[in-house]
Amino acid sequence: MDNVVKEFTDKVSSSVYKKTFVKLILAKRVLENQEMNKIVVRYVELDGQPHLQFVYKYNRNDVTKNFSVEEAITQLQAIIGSNFLDINLFTTKEDIELKYNNKRVPKLYAKKPTFTEAADGEHDNTKQRRIDTKNSVYLKSLGITDNKGELVPSMSAKYKQVEKFVEIIDSFYDCYKDCKPLNIIDNGSGKGYLTFATYDYLTNVREMNVMMQGVETQENLVKFGNNLAQKSQFSGLKFVQSNINDFKADNVDILIALHACDTATDDAIYMGIKSDAKLIIVSPCCHKQIRSQMKITENNVLEPILKYGIMLEREAEIITDGIRALLLNLNGYKTKVFEFVQYDNTSKNVIITAEKGEKPSDEERAKILNQITTIKNKFGIKYHYLEKLIENPEDQSWRILNPQCVREE
Repeated sequence: MDNVVKEFTDKVSSSVYKKTFVKLILAKRVLENQEMNKIVVRYVELDGQPHLQFVYKYNRNDVTKNFSVEEAITQLQAIIGSNFLDINLFTTKEDIELKYNNKRVPKLYAKKPTFTEAADGEHDNTKQRRIDTKNSVYLKSLGITDNKGELVPSMSAKYKQVEKFVEIIDSFYDCYKDCKPLNIIDNGSGKGYLTFATYDYLTNVREMNVMMQGVETQENLVKFGNNLAQKSQFSGLKFVQSNINDFKADNVDILIALHACDTATDDAIYMGIKSDAKLIIVSPCCHKQIRSQMKITENNVLEPILKYGIMLEREAEIITDGIRALLLNLNGYKTKVFEFVQYDNTSKNVIITAEKGEKPSDEERAKILNQITTIKNKFGIKYHYLEKLIENPEDQSWRILNPQCVREE
């Protein structure tokens, strides 16, 4: 390893532990045809321990991964110089740039600090709540708060999910802020934890005109939701009894589907695409449709690993959600795939977000379609359910009418 790179990564590690780290940006990619444009690294705390979160910025999507400090340094040492040639570390003490010249010789440059405050590791640190717990009728009725408006200890994980989801919604504010009214569909709304919180935040904090529908199959949950909406004086929120296949939606701005079972996630995504939704957010659950088709083809280098059922199950999840992201890219959406909340809060913690953008060029479409075909061929997959929906939505012969999972989030 180059001594200059070692010196730089030592400074990164030191700034994290000294709590002076702000952020790290890796830019100036080595190859012009490299799909990854840059990497942005920020500080987070997971289970009270310092971590670095890498956000890999691709042309049409972002991928987020969390690493311990030691793992992050190993990642940086492998990437610097081989993938990126201009790396900037921002700390409260100084800014440090590691830059390669035309002969690929690295050099360090120190500058005055751009930022005066260190990163706060917002995953676990106490911060201002987006949802008011003191005067919330629905949080009390849902059992998240007590009569005094204090969080019920056993419901703290649920409240973290609610806060995190509202944070995700809010991070896309610029893409839907001009919608008047803002039309939101929450497919598989369950008991309505996230439905109520989303409506509350956008209506009472962002002061938007919101029309929101929670779509749920269970009559008792629909009745509960409508009664609680009336009790909370949420006039723009209502719950409808229907499954995702049968529900007809027009003029959708934001489409939500958290933990809709198996292909119900695909039905929800297609509803968003068909409605030209500005934002689609799904957290997939179950991946049976792809798992049942998967076969380890000859010369597949993963065969020694995927002979174990649990590994094949996880691979099915990755492939299912990965193709979903690619199909969204194909339809003009910029996607992100990342962790929702910490794994110990819920095992169903992958979120796919899709923000409406420009339609891909013919060349980009051909590239995405080739990627999908290659993946399917590699694992003996005949078709992806969402793929069929997009190709021929009127054909009902291949539909899988599974009931969606009951969601209490």
